Amino acid sequence: MLTGDSGTGKSTLFKVLLGQVKPKRGEVIYKDEEGHSFVPDFERIGYIAQDNTLFPDTIENNITMFNSKLAKKIPNTIKKVKLGKDIQKFPKGLKTLIDLDHENLSGGQKQKVVLARANIHNSDLLLIDEGTSAIDRKATKEILKELLESNQTIIMIAHNFSQEATDMFDREIHLIKEAN
Repeated sequence: MLTGDSGTGKSTLFKVLLGQVKPKRGEVIYKDEEGHSFVPDFERIGYIAQDNTLFPDTIENNITMFNSKLAKKIPNTIKKVKLGKDIQKFPKGLKTLIDLDHENLSGGQKQKVVLARANIHNSDLLLIDEGTSAIDRKATKEILKELLESNQTIIMIAHNFSQEATDMFDREIHLIKEAN
């Protein structure tokens, strides 16, 4: 888990790890468990940004990003992110169109769709920036349990997590703002 006050660079650190932003000083070196440097395969890294968006199409297409080969993974994926009960409430289920103008999904449901989108690809590393902030504590705990039991490495930025949720992670890295 990655924590720290606002403005300490948590989201920026994710962008640096993803190669989207160059560090102001130094460099990022990736090393394996034996300490050997390597170039990461960025396609094997999943990323959920703070402001991740959905598009006006079906819930299914928002999860699979139009990749029909992923359709068979949907049932397990929506189970992992606790989206199944939400899907059942919609008359058209996964074929429900997301209406961006009338917001037919709650904030928590939107986050679960985005979590499903990132999770369906089985990336080696999943970076989650405030990815459960609109999801209730009980569901968040259940989702974290599922994610952390997978063989993915999960790094998550979170605020106001319960101690119980924080304790689910192997370690906590706390960033502190550099003094001027």
